[in-house]
Amino acid sequence: MFGSKKKDPKFKFELGSKVTDSITGFTGIVVCRTQWIHNCNVYGVQPQELKDGKPLDRGYFDEPQLKLIKEKVVKESRRTGGPEKAVAQANR
Repeated sequence: MFGSKKKDPKFKFELGSKVTDSITGFTGIVVCRTQWIHNCNVYGVQPQELKDGKPLDRGYFDEPQLKLIKEKVVKESRRTGGPEKAVAQANR
């Protein structure tokens, strides 16, 4: 669960952990994870590097080929980026 203090037993890596792919060397932060019906866990890994000032594409990897570098590099947040205070009056 989001914001839970307990580690989810279904997943080896926590959201926000830094991992590397043992096959390609791709390294980044776990930003999402999916469990498929045949019990294959897949992780979305976002690299921290930029190319021409833009984030690189996220990679998706099966759990067995990932290795933990550091746990919980990025902390989860309840802030969603949703509605903010509305402008009192439009500038026209």
